[in-house]
Amino acid sequence: MIEVQDIRSIVEECISRDAGYFVVELSVKGANVITVVIDHDDLPIDIDTIVELTRYIEERLDRDQEDFELEVSSAGLTTPLDSPRRYRKYLDEQLEVLLKSGVKEHGTLLQVSDDGIELEVIRMIKPEGARRKQPTPEVLSLPYDEIKKATYMIDF
Repeated sequence: MIEVQDIRSIVEECISRDAGYFVVELSVKGANVITVVIDHDDLPIDIDTIVELTRYIEERLDRDQEDFELEVSSAGLTTPLDSPRRYRKYLDEQLEVLLKSGVKEHGTLLQVSDDGIELEVIRMIKPEGARRKQPTPEVLSLPYDEIKKATYMIDF
């Protein structure tokens, strides 16, 4: 059986040429079904990078010794954010955050730390003496352990 740590070291060896690349997901399941998902801090991942990484992995594994299935891809816009590094890529962008409490928040990602994020949401609040509710920005501090899922909101 192919081990995850072996694949991780192969992938890290290949992507180390640019410090901006990082592994989002890496798994080996069942009959050696290998899944590798990568991302970059600043740049989109192009098909040439995916092909290069796929070839690099395949050259270092021996199909005659142990057969495998390999899927290499990039983290898409709809891939849930799961680490501070992925969140930082979307600073000042609109996110949809589902909290473990079941509450869904939409807002602008203002800050990312090792403990959590700050999200600016717009609340409709009626100021004292006003007739109508007015949009009012509110900053939420959300620790990672309260976030069930966060995704980038694609604006059309």
